[in-house]
Amino acid sequence: MKYTLLALGAACAFYGCAGAKIAHTDVATGAYNPKAIYIRSYIAENAPFRGHHGDSVGEHKIRKSLAPAAFSKALKEEMEKIAPAMVLTNNDEPADVGWLVESEIEYASAGSQTARAVLGPLGVGHSCVKIHVRITDVDSRHAASSDKDMSKGGTGNIVYEFDVSGGSSVSGAIGSTYAPGLGNPEEFDYKNAAERISYALTLDPQRYGVRTVPTINF
Repeated sequence: MKYTLLALGAACAFYGCAGAKIAHTDVATGAYNPKAIYIRSYIAENAPFRGHHGDSVGEHKIRKSLAPAAFSKALKEEMEKIAPAMVLTNNDEPADVGWLVESEIEYASAGSQTARAVLGPLGVGHSCVKIHVRITDVDSRHAASSDKDMSKGGTGNIVYEFDVSGGSSVSGAIGSTYAPGLGNPEEFDYKNAAERISYALTLDPQRYGVRTVPTINF
């Protein structure tokens, strides 16, 4: 029984490590409670797109071209927990209220299904994604952004700018809620990154401050 519990504990450790984190923050102003959120995603022209994306090597270019749309969809679902959100096309412009959330996929590796099947608990064959995020307060259009590489017309004060990284880590062949196992990892990685972004921008995301009854100490 003791060894069974140890094995289960080890498995939980292995399969609970997939996810995403904020790797680096350049700007953090303390802004919160936007009235609306507009999302626009890109993939860098020279972004490495490696590993087993899709069902064949010939599908890689298709998956890469769809990556911004896939991440925008995942990000919209998560940012709606903060405020009403919508995905902008390249020709759309945000309204004059709320946040413009721009993201650029800088690196996406789907890893190797075969390697994860054999040595996944050691981290071999893991997937990886790196995304740069910039959030602009479109209310403040008097201050234009100095960097136009990601923005296609949105101007205003940058309220947050940071990098997100994540992947399947040591999740192995079985996978989990956060990792694909032997499946295609990109949707998992995009969802994990989107969830981390929403989590980082939410006040009390774990709702530790929410109480249903008074807890006054005398």
